[in-house]
Amino acid sequence: MLFLIVINMDGINMKRLFFPLVTLLIYNSVAAQNIFYSGGGDIFYLKPLDQAALSNVKRGSYVTPHVLGDSITRLFNEFESKYVYYKQSGGAYPVEEKVVLKRNIYAGVHDFNKFLLKSISRNLISEKEAAARVYAIVKIGIKMADYDTREVEKALKKIEIPTEFENYLLRIRFQ
Repeated sequence: MLFLIVINMDGINMKRLFFPLVTLLIYNSVAAQNIFYSGGGDIFYLKPLDQAALSNVKRGSYVTPHVLGDSITRLFNEFESKYVYYKQSGGAYPVEEKVVLKRNIYAGVHDFNKFLLKSISRNLISEKEAAARVYAIVKIGIKMADYDTREVEKALKKIEIPTEFENYLLRIRFQ
């Protein structure tokens, strides 16, 4: 919180210093970008979030067993618990409302999973390859829950092809 103190010393008006100071502070907070590109522009670096996770709410869970095995089921369960929680709504008929954090990442991971399951059913890839690819993407998704991903989410919103989604996430590095 900033306070404006106006002091007139030897003809120097402190109001004139306040606005450049505020501008400088705003610039410094904006200049600390969430993502910056490496020299080649191929790798994206993310910074960790400064906020604590919600602790006293009911978290989401992946209930059904995954087609690709128990390890993928456990990963999706962890993924769901990071991205989904339920909040109690008020009123005469209170219900639990499902809240999804970072929707573009959440939806992208699930869409990529569906894409690979369809590829398996069409015999385009093996189950072993699909399991490895899903495992890698869900692991990145789990890790991204704890990072500031606003710019990544904007970019993911534009990506429609699942393999491009995969390539984009595989280029992300965490600080």
